[in-house]
Amino acid sequence: MTDQQERTTHNPWDSLSNPLFRALWIATFISSMGSWMHQVADGWLMATLSPDPFLVSLIQVLTTLPMFVLALPAGTLADLVDRRRYLLFTQSWMLTASATMGFLTWKGWMTPEILLITTFLISVGVALNSPGWHSVTPEVVDRRDLPGAVTLNGMAINFARALGPALAGAVLLYFGPAVAFYLNSLSFLSVIAVLIRWKRKPNGENAPRERFMPAMKGGVRHVKNSPWLRTVLVRAPLFLLGSSCLWALIPILCKRGYEFGPPQYGALLAIFGLGAVFGGIQVLPRLRTRLHLDQVVTLFWLVFAICLAGLGYGTTFHHAAVCLFFAGISWLCVLSNFHFVVQSSAPQWVQGRAMSIYLLFFFGAASSGSALWGLLAKWQGIREVFVIAGGALLVGSLSRFLAPLSSAQDHNLEPSGAWESPEINSDVPLDHGPIMVTVEYEIDEKDGPAFREALEKLRIFRYQNGVVQWSFFVDIADPRLYREVYFEESWGAHLRHHERVTSFETQVATKVYEYHRGEGMPKVFHYAVCDSRFPLEPGAEQQSAPPTPRQYETDSRGIPLWFVDELHE
Repeated sequence: MTDQQERTTHNPWDSLSNPLFRALWIATFISSMGSWMHQVADGWLMATLSPDPFLVSLIQVLTTLPMFVLALPAGTLADLVDRRRYLLFTQSWMLTASATMGFLTWKGWMTPEILLITTFLISVGVALNSPGWHSVTPEVVDRRDLPGAVTLNGMAINFARALGPALAGAVLLYFGPAVAFYLNSLSFLSVIAVLIRWKRKPNGENAPRERFMPAMKGGVRHVKNSPWLRTVLVRAPLFLLGSSCLWALIPILCKRGYEFGPPQYGALLAIFGLGAVFGGIQVLPRLRTRLHLDQVVTLFWLVFAICLAGLGYGTTFHHAAVCLFFAGISWLCVLSNFHFVVQSSAPQWVQGRAMSIYLLFFFGAASSGSALWGLLAKWQGIREVFVIAGGALLVGSLSRFLAPLSSAQDHNLEPSGAWESPEINSDVPLDHGPIMVTVEYEIDEKDGPAFREALEKLRIFRYQNGVVQWSFFVDIADPRLYREVYFEESWGAHLRHHERVTSFETQVATKVYEYHRGEGMPKVFHYAVCDSRFPLEPGAEQQSAPPTPRQYETDSRGIPLWFVDELHE
């Protein structure tokens, strides 16, 4: 993909011309405001109920722990069931949990133990909701508007980050934490109202539905074999490991390093949020027309590193304000591009799982980084830790040479419908497997190298769509004859593979088939394991059964051992 292809000229505000996205965007802002108010009130209430620092710290632990445990299962559920109904359930869960917290606090029944339990329950709702919610945007906006839509979502969240804590402080001062919890529960109503109005289009799949565990493994397999998703899973954690120093230690830096009070601290957080909003409105749209997305990420990665180190050297409010303003711009520009790569590079059938794996890496790196910088701050001065974190980010930016970012924005990832279901003479149970598929090619010898290169590109898509093992062979007696061989877990998995072939994959496969010089299209054969559940019909041609999955071990050349054994025999 060229640099030009990775650039876009669309203004992020263009996305708001879509009525559904506009409603979702407004609801996202309202809900984010409620969430930030809730977090502030949650911590404040625990500090009021108990002086034990351990219990106060448990609030943060229980806020993040469900994401680690539930992210991947939640993403799988969001792909398997109707996404709209699933999100209505998760939003209702969070509304109920938050309203319960408000009621218990208002009645004076809240205790530290009950607060921890209810915090955990609402965090479970957040973990269940996040992968599916982040998967909605690619579904409701045109692909050309996706970069702008992702940027706008980031702006909404960061603007809420700037206003929510300040509003929460006023609510706590005049009304108490119960009102903050009630306001958060009401914020979920805005999202629920939009979801009720959403007339979601069916995904068009006619293949049998996946079971939960195979679906979860299939999501991991797809991400593992996607070159775009793999790179963002390398780059994003490296950035979060370093940048998490800001979120972990900025309260201590303000209090001990700068000797600021709560007003200055709150003002600096607001300045960070305003910087993010400015970055989304003025900076990122302009740079996207001039630079490749990887260049944008690297540029603001470096700016964020400088801002971190600058905070360590600063002494005045104005100095800290400048650093945090530019840090806010950088944060939005880097993370918006990370989110965009994930949302633009996964087909609809695996959107939730791809996002869940990304969020797992995201929060894992952020939490690990926070713990790392917190431990380091025990042995080093708080200012020195910020300088060290800035230096670590500078070193981490070199990862662009190992894992350059790109996206599938300019590729059509919609199902092509080019693969018709295979015609078979027997009823194969959907869970029967493994299934072996062979494709026979006749290639001119001079085209051999180009054909093998094209076939290697097709191999990536085979694995993304459910293939568990793939190989290709050349006839020793006639080097013009090639055979592609791949295995899938079951007949149902193979039928789903047919449904999920994208237009982009069809283009790649067409280039492979163009090298075929035999009559018609390459011949495709399907083989099922012959056992008591699927016996051969009497009189049918006897075929040796393909190997079971545990027999798929290969030698150093990638050739299955069962095949090597047959050669020796």
